[in-house]
Amino acid sequence: MEAKDKSSILISIFRRKGSEGQFTKIIDENSKSQYDNLLSSLDHDEKGLIVYYRDSVDWLLLTNRRVLASSNIIILNSDIIEVSPALQEEFRDMVTNKNKFTRLLVKDKNNKTYILSLEMGYPYEGFFQVLHFIASNNQHT
Repeated sequence: MEAKDKSSILISIFRRKGSEGQFTKIIDENSKSQYDNLLSSLDHDEKGLIVYYRDSVDWLLLTNRRVLASSNIIILNSDIIEVSPALQEEFRDMVTNKNKFTRLLVKDKNNKTYILSLEMGYPYEGFFQVLHFIASNNQHT
């Protein structure tokens, strides 16, 4: 059974729990062309939802099906089972103020973990809440 497309729910959560930032944007018809280099590699039935794009070597893209990152990370949304702040990495770099966190630890159903780098502040919080929503839904399926 094909999973229901939750794109509008994910964008709504991002808007409600976080917000766009200098490098983090919701992809819409007006901004789509800015990210052609990332979006051109997507499958025909896949659409970009939210992007963190600092430059061509530092980016993260959430689509309706996957999380893709410049560090060669590809995670199916349906595989995400746990999301939390990457506390070890933050503390190691002497970041103790949660408002300055930029990394999330994501675990998939194969117990593989990934560190995702994001823009600090509201964009980080929004991404965290969206991925947490995805993980919570996967635990109930």
